[in-house]
Amino acid sequence: MYPEALRDVETRRSAVELFLNPAAAELLRREIARARGNEVCFVARIGEGGEVVEPRVVARGNAGAVLALVKEPEAGGLLIHNHPSGILEPSEADFGVAARLWEQGLGFAIIDNDAREMYVVVEPPESRENDPLDLDAIDADLGPGGPLAARHPRFEDRPQQRALSRMIGGLYNTGGVGVAEAGTGTGKSVAYLLPAIRWALQNKERTVVSTNTINLQEQLVEKDLPLLRRALGQPFRFALVKGRSNYVSIRRALLAKESAATLLEPEKQAELKGILEWMNTTEDGSISDLPFRPSSEVWDEIQSETDVCLRAKCPHFEDCFYQRARREAASADILVANHHLLFADLAVRRAQGNYTAPAVLPHYRRLILDEAHNLEEAATSHLGSTVSKRGLFRTLRRLETRGKGLFPSLRAAIAGVKSDLIAQSALDLIDEKLLPALDDSRDRAATVFSFLSDVFSAGDPVIRLEENFAAHPIWPLGLDDALTGLLENLKTLLSGMEQLRERIGADEQLKQGVEPQLVELRGSVNRIGAASDALRGALRPGESEMKLVRWMERQPPRDGREGNLTLNSAPLDLSWVLRDTLFEKVPTVILTSATLATQGNFRFMRQRLGIGADFANDIHVEEAVYPSPFDYSKQTLLAVPTDLPLPAGDSDPRHDEATIRATLELAKITDGGLFVLFTSYRALRHVAQELRARRADLDWPLFVHGEAPRGQLVDRFAASGRGILLGTTSFWEGVDVPGHPLRGLIIPKLPFKVPSEPVTAARVEAIEAAGLNSFIHYMLPHAAIRMKQGFGRLVRSRECHGVVLILDGRIAKKSYGRYFLDSLPPTPLVQAPWKVVKERMLAFYGERMQTRRAG
Repeated sequence: MYPEALRDVETRRSAVELFLNPAAAELLRREIARARGNEVCFVARIGEGGEVVEPRVVARGNAGAVLALVKEPEAGGLLIHNHPSGILEPSEADFGVAARLWEQGLGFAIIDNDAREMYVVVEPPESRENDPLDLDAIDADLGPGGPLAARHPRFEDRPQQRALSRMIGGLYNTGGVGVAEAGTGTGKSVAYLLPAIRWALQNKERTVVSTNTINLQEQLVEKDLPLLRRALGQPFRFALVKGRSNYVSIRRALLAKESAATLLEPEKQAELKGILEWMNTTEDGSISDLPFRPSSEVWDEIQSETDVCLRAKCPHFEDCFYQRARREAASADILVANHHLLFADLAVRRAQGNYTAPAVLPHYRRLILDEAHNLEEAATSHLGSTVSKRGLFRTLRRLETRGKGLFPSLRAAIAGVKSDLIAQSALDLIDEKLLPALDDSRDRAATVFSFLSDVFSAGDPVIRLEENFAAHPIWPLGLDDALTGLLENLKTLLSGMEQLRERIGADEQLKQGVEPQLVELRGSVNRIGAASDALRGALRPGESEMKLVRWMERQPPRDGREGNLTLNSAPLDLSWVLRDTLFEKVPTVILTSATLATQGNFRFMRQRLGIGADFANDIHVEEAVYPSPFDYSKQTLLAVPTDLPLPAGDSDPRHDEATIRATLELAKITDGGLFVLFTSYRALRHVAQELRARRADLDWPLFVHGEAPRGQLVDRFAASGRGILLGTTSFWEGVDVPGHPLRGLIIPKLPFKVPSEPVTAARVEAIEAAGLNSFIHYMLPHAAIRMKQGFGRLVRSRECHGVVLILDGRIAKKSYGRYFLDSLPPTPLVQAPWKVVKERMLAFYGERMQTRRAG
């Protein structure tokens, strides 16, 4: 029965008997009347007995729609909005909103304008206490008598793995941040996946696992997660999440097919035809499943994009590859993503103030960051902005070029639907405003990038844009006027495109007839707006909550492609952003990697990521180092020749010659099976050229970074069993060649960051301005972590053996050399002239070769 006071309020009640408090009903009526009967959105609290009380207005709309956006809602509440029509049945949009709000912990209800009837679409989810993990049970799962031992053919009991898993399980129970270095061979992926799976099964909460490399993502979804599902016998769900632009849009591809004659050149039309045929057979629908690499011109026209998505209105919504993947992700217990996708998600959440509803990723409260040593770099690249000459002109070409593009397509579509005054005004707007503004934008953009290219000196690929760049003489010579004109032209384009959308929208028949082109128009508006913002950010920065580093990069013409110039900006200090958007918002965050500590502690990494010692006062932080189970004292030898020339800058012929000779000498001892890891492409190319000139490639297969995709080079190296692979940058990590094919590692130079690189230079200056030594507090620890990554390529299993040969004598002769050595695994060390080093290497490999032959 209703309470006595509510008899005059004929409230329709839900299954859980939610009903409006009289005071609440009166407030609802009053606010709706103040909004002239239009839609109003409220959030209310649910009191005892299901009484809906204390509604407050969060948004106002029109007679047909209202924005149902709630920032940081209190779980267990109810979002209410009115239907002015008095019809309380939920629409499709209402169902979508209800599902999203339920994820945020809110119920969703509809009322009439008099607040006398209420239809509860979904009740708030029941709040309940989490069921804590049994840490002893997790330990047993990984132990000799556990389900993993029964299922894994090569099971090994690893105490470090069990300890790491117990630590992570404890943080799931208590909340907080975990920082854990787990050496190679620890089995860290299974160690963190097990508590994540158990937590999902017990508490219905998903975990996002974010990695830096594709290799690790593939290992998780193709090997580790299926193994755990078989071993545990539990039907948990997992999914690999890719960025939206990886997927083809069925609607856009079919639209491109219809408009191909006015959109693409003949050779690009043939490429589009191949993609359309592939779409009929692919299950995945992502670019990685395509048997050829599409050109950017074609893929830009057909990729799935938020800006041009029709969502539920799309006729291909159910079959959409991206939407299918999104549905799988929304129902998954474990989501595997990459750091860039994670930061895209965090950027959206930060902009919207939304930390509880789905964004780029579904809502999550538990996060595991593997390969966390790359976190700062990934955040820097994603939270900055970039605009390039090539990219801007491609965006403008998509609008119109030689009679093809969006404007001609839109013009033809309008003419094909109607020929009245509204249609004619839309055509006039294209001809009289948009096309002239587009031509002017091209001219001004060409002038701006021409002036900027004149700033570069011969051979200088990067220029940092410091505060004094505003006083460069290039500005009064014409850059200032050209940039002002370009920004005004882009503004005219944007306003004209918005006007065009409004004019077309005034006629429903016309709007429906050109809806696909209107969606593309919306996407172009967003792309041009982003380019305009990036130009301002790099060349005319204003006040920003984040201090930015700005720079230009120039790429010379190559392989028939014209040169390019890119303008970039990136945040200088990410620590407070990461604290605000990640560590203080997600209850459990685990950072792990084989290389997080330097000299056995996490001070450097924690300070860079905003979780330094002062942070521990706010949120619980645990840290631990779990050493590798491998016996480095027997499996490896660290060799440092002390009589080689010390490296002198990036271009050093003497040191290159020492690298060539050392590579040939070690290859003779090992019969190949070597990685040579460089810190610069210049040195790599020079050494590769000289090794071929000396016919080394006739004795040992030579694999050179840049001459084939990384995966192909690694596979071919492993298959050869006696190759020499020369690599830089990406080969220092994420490369796994276990066993005999890799039996020696050469590191010509200590992997210090390039001090002139813009972001590095700016961060060094900031550290020095704070009164600290930038070499000790930034350059050295970063290089030590990089060295650990390179060192880790050699020993991937108990069967791996080899020498790590460091040709940079500074590790032996400089005081900071001990920092590197203390950060590496405990390995026998020989620091001596080359003759002694060579004897020790011969003895090391001689023993190994004898053992191998005996085996």
